[in-house]
Amino acid sequence: MNTILQDLRYAIRMLAKSPGFAAIAVLTLALGIGANTAIFSLIDAVMLKSLPVKNPQQLVLMAWDTNKWPGHFGQTGNDSKFSFSYPAFEEFRAHNQSLSSVFAFVPLGFTPQNTTVSVNGEPSLANGMMVTGNYFSGLGVTPLLGRAITDADEPAGAARVAVISYVYWTRQFARDPTIVGKGVALNGIPFTIVGVTPPEFYGAQPGTAQDIWIAFDDKTNLRPWSSEPYNGSSVFTAKDWICLNIMGRLKPSTTRTQAEAELDTIFHNMLTADWKPEKPDLVPHFQLLAASQGVSGLRDDFDKPLSVLMWTVGLVLLIACANLATLLLARATGRKKEISVRLAMGASRSRVVRQLLTESILLSAIGGVLGLLVANWGTEALLALISSGVNPIALDVRPDPQILLFTVVASALTGILFGIAPAFSAAKVDLASAMREAASNISGGGNRLGKSLVVAQVAASLVLMIGAGLYIRTLQNMQKKNLGFNQNNLLLFGLDPTRKDYHGERLVNLFTQVRDQIQALPGVKAVTLYEFAPLTGWSSNTTVKIEGSSLKVDEKMVRFGTVGPDFFATMQVPVVLGRDILNSDTTNSPKSAVVNQTFVKTFFGDENPMGHYFTLGRESNHTLRFEIVGVIKDLELTDLHDKPRPKAFIPYTQAPERLNAMYFEVRSAGDPAALLSEVRDAIHQIEPDLPLMNVKTQIEQTSAALTQEHLFARLSTFFGLVALSLACIGLYGTMAYSVTRKTHEIGIRMALGAKPADVLGMIIMQGLQLAMLGVVIGIAAGFGLTRLIGGMMYGVSPNDPMTFVTVSVLLIVVASLACFIPARRAMRVDPLIALRYE
Repeated sequence: MNTILQDLRYAIRMLAKSPGFAAIAVLTLALGIGANTAIFSLIDAVMLKSLPVKNPQQLVLMAWDTNKWPGHFGQTGNDSKFSFSYPAFEEFRAHNQSLSSVFAFVPLGFTPQNTTVSVNGEPSLANGMMVTGNYFSGLGVTPLLGRAITDADEPAGAARVAVISYVYWTRQFARDPTIVGKGVALNGIPFTIVGVTPPEFYGAQPGTAQDIWIAFDDKTNLRPWSSEPYNGSSVFTAKDWICLNIMGRLKPSTTRTQAEAELDTIFHNMLTADWKPEKPDLVPHFQLLAASQGVSGLRDDFDKPLSVLMWTVGLVLLIACANLATLLLARATGRKKEISVRLAMGASRSRVVRQLLTESILLSAIGGVLGLLVANWGTEALLALISSGVNPIALDVRPDPQILLFTVVASALTGILFGIAPAFSAAKVDLASAMREAASNISGGGNRLGKSLVVAQVAASLVLMIGAGLYIRTLQNMQKKNLGFNQNNLLLFGLDPTRKDYHGERLVNLFTQVRDQIQALPGVKAVTLYEFAPLTGWSSNTTVKIEGSSLKVDEKMVRFGTVGPDFFATMQVPVVLGRDILNSDTTNSPKSAVVNQTFVKTFFGDENPMGHYFTLGRESNHTLRFEIVGVIKDLELTDLHDKPRPKAFIPYTQAPERLNAMYFEVRSAGDPAALLSEVRDAIHQIEPDLPLMNVKTQIEQTSAALTQEHLFARLSTFFGLVALSLACIGLYGTMAYSVTRKTHEIGIRMALGAKPADVLGMIIMQGLQLAMLGVVIGIAAGFGLTRLIGGMMYGVSPNDPMTFVTVSVLLIVVASLACFIPARRAMRVDPLIALRYE
């Protein structure tokens, strides 16, 4: 122990004597380790971290093995293998013997900020969740203040109560300690706040920060996913309302396999009670999945992106470590006399190696500590970037033992693996040569190793820069993508009057009144409505039956949406045949539809579709039958990454039974954001308690839809530039070391008549040879590695020649500049001084 402490004290003294070297080494490592820790923090939060609840390993999530729901049930709500009805929940809860608790939950709406909350008469938006009475007890969550929702809160006659999150309590109520017992109105219905959850609990759906939880209720204003009755049934009896996520907690003595077998029997009996399938294999099988991490689509959405980012920052760390090894080699060369003296005085080579390794590990430890600070800043910045999209993301990225362990391991491995080669190289010093200060006789192994490290840094930097170039071109292509409408001068916002008990014709009339009121504002050129917030991924999809077409097309899915009058004129979408949706398309007029060119090509070929009819859905219900009155050019309103699909647009006035929230697009004569205050006042004159949702310009909405592309373009560019800088520092250090070793040789050359320009060219050429070798290796590696990210590209090949050539040329130019400084120093060598150098 005394020896180790002695080595440590000596290492501190030696580093203190070389503050410049220590600072560069520490900052390099801090950046590399910090970047890796930041990305690992996100991976931990998305992929690894368990819910902050009691014994999360006992939690299970119910699912079924097919997305093909039995047809006789129909379907309302969310098409997902994780979705069940409330009657199914009751069956599982009543008849299972394997679970100590079964609980269910469903969002109050299908968009973020789905609930209108009125506090002291001031409306705002929040994320609401409807839960069964045993939700909190089943999860094992004890409120920070007050109590949780219980089974006693669920019956129809019970007082309506709500539990709020710590974050919402902080944001909306400034952590008022007397919050329990205060009243709020949710979607116009009075509730009493009875509890506040702990600060670490965001809900059972990581990535989505829930604000308010309420017990299941059948009141129209609170029904999730749909505002209308479910075929005349209530939420509690509708078998086709399959929107609930159901979780359970295994009994200590029961395995997941045993519970799954029991629940599969219950599920089968429930499905076949009033349904006799033609074949036994048509009945979906039940699945029970581990749910210690909750219910989240983030793992699927971010699995590949986070893996790519982890590989990226891993390369940055390798380059940083190679840079450290290069610095250590150069420093060891400068300490050759010190090391030789220690060896001459009896120190063993292993003792010298241990001392040098101690210095390397000390550097990596300091770099790791600073890396945690870099990681804290980087994680928050990354979370802000990925949360700026159309669907904000909330994650707990606070450091935990796994993060600290990762940083410690990364720091230790860095210090050992990349310090051991320079240490052994330094310990091989030739005592006789070193004591005579004959640098030319020192083993050249260290220089060969340094050159190899430089080549590796250049190759890795090129790979990162190629990736950055591809991501930048992808972002540019996505930004230039023709969506089929003019995004400029459009103000977007949503309204959901169903929260104020507007439905059917009353809702149609309100939307019409709001549209007319906004249309009359100065500076407004046109106003229209669309069923979904554009480019958020949401759409209505169903099969279509075509009448009168000579093409025999099998049933195909089409996207359809309800829109307002003059929708295509307002959005500036070219109408190639027929007309737009008009004010005259009302509930009492013939049902009309406008389709896109892909729809026509798919179902009519070269025939004229005008005047033909089609039916939406599988049912031959005349209310879903529409006449084609117009054809438009293809436009994209759902997903920027999607290819053209058959689309149909119908007037919202002719589908009052399916009307919910609508999104307004206001085309202005000038800056659309300048209209916001007047638009809000106009709406509040009609309905004072109606908050605006998702208020943005259309340009901002489109940019938010490209969050992932922005993220990768920015991060890959940043890390590519960092890698390039580190590689150039390494190249500069190696060439400076080479110039020092060759001072005598340079003096002889100049004494024999070599011109300074010749020396300059010789040194730069030696550096460029290293850079060129690294470029060749990097290009070869790039061709292989970029195939892994091919699915994330748009409009550019993973092996795009322009990107490879441009990046290679840029790297060679920068490498030439890095070589120029030591080469310039070499050309200024005085031959007389150089000849006496050794």
